[in-house]
Amino acid sequence: MAKPQTTLADIRKGFEQAGFTVAEGPGNTLEVRKYNCVHRLGSSNRGFWEPLEPPHFMVRDVPCELEDHGYQKFWLARGGRRFPIKLQDLRDLQRFDQEVRYQLKLKSLYNESLGSTSACTVYDRVEGRPDI
Repeated sequence: MAKPQTTLADIRKGFEQAGFTVAEGPGNTLEVRKYNCVHRLGSSNRGFWEPLEPPHFMVRDVPCELEDHGYQKFWLARGGRRFPIKLQDLRDLQRFDQEVRYQLKLKSLYNESLGSTSACTVYDRVEGRPDI
């Protein structure tokens, strides 16, 4: 038995009731915000809503991705600027991602719930690999 498809209005209402700020994006996308974090969501080919990219944390009103350097994690802005992460910021991002997954009824995988997934991983001791 297939799950019923969820409409844009239903998704929006569910996130707003959970305390998220919701804005419509280009096309059939939504941008949800909470805890100084933002996530872009879109409808898949099968009609289910899912994240289009990793969650971002807002640093000085600039959306930043999580970048792991092995010895420390950083916020990476789209222009290439890096900001060191504070522990509370990382906790907020993890809590935000879990709440988004809960609202979308997505599985929460073990390594994701630990917050160990990064948009970019760069280790300084690996040679011969191009930087991403």
